[in-house]
Amino acid sequence: MISGLVVIAFVAYALIAPQQAGDFFGWLRPALTSTFDWFFLLAANVFVLFSLFLIVSPWGSVRLGGSEATPDYGYPGWFAMLFAAGMGIGLMFFGVLEPTYYFGTPWGDEPLGVVRPFDENGDLIAANVAEARRMALAATSYHWSLHAWAIYAIVALALALFSYNKGLPLSIRSAFYPILGDRV
Repeated sequence: MISGLVVIAFVAYALIAPQQAGDFFGWLRPALTSTFDWFFLLAANVFVLFSLFLIVSPWGSVRLGGSEATPDYGYPGWFAMLFAAGMGIGLMFFGVLEPTYYFGTPWGDEPLGVVRPFDENGDLIAANVAEARRMALAATSYHWSLHAWAIYAIVALALALFSYNKGLPLSIRSAFYPILGDRV
């Protein structure tokens, strides 16, 4: 109910005052991303560390689906499905688009210096090419390596554990059952 009302409020605001909403949201996104980028990076690192912890802890041996559950597919089948579904679009589209986009788009924090490989006329700034290339590949690697997969894995594990082992609905709210109890 709350999330639905928030969405309706945002849509109503954008429809009633489109210019003001455009100005506000145009200011809000860069303000949030430049202010809380440290939080995003820290949270992603926590997901990686938590994933590694689960591998070596006793919780890493919990069988999803209950103690008597058997897998429907073997490891080769699962890896093939993950590769086809999760990486197929990435390798065919975003694998080329993302580093190219980051290379050609001026971005970076002001204290570190904004990397601009092109000037206002679209001419290449040769002195900035190496740094723009490095930042583009660093951002792409971050988005497609351990951090993203750790976030996917923790969310999937939470959904699977509470749905298949605890009998709760296959919904993200079920992951909050230990905190909120029956109020989920």
